[in-house]
Amino acid sequence: MEKIRINGSICLSDISEKFKQGHSAFSKAANGKIYMNFTGWVNDCNDDFKDFSLQLNSKQDKQEAEGKIYVGNGKIKPPVTTPAPAQSNAAGTVTDIVADDLPF
Repeated sequence: MEKIRINGSICLSDISEKFKQGHSAFSKAANGKIYMNFTGWVNDCNDDFKDFSLQLNSKQDKQEAEGKIYVGNGKIKPPVTTPAPAQSNAAGTVTDIVADDLPF
């Protein structure tokens, strides 16, 4: 199966600043972990630097007030193919071991 690889960057400075300002994209779960909601999309017009972009995902009632905050972008790389399974060697395979040979 081919896997799509994406390389990109996220601006932690902008994320930290918006978190401290109380941006609605951040929420705290019952377990104490903090989450950031984002919107991501593949750009229509790709250039040499970015194929996709990430933006903070404001709550619907705060979208206009908070505006669009871009926090990252990246490049989609060629698919990575999974290598074929290795051939068994002359010593044999795991299935060649008899259960009676095990020490337990």
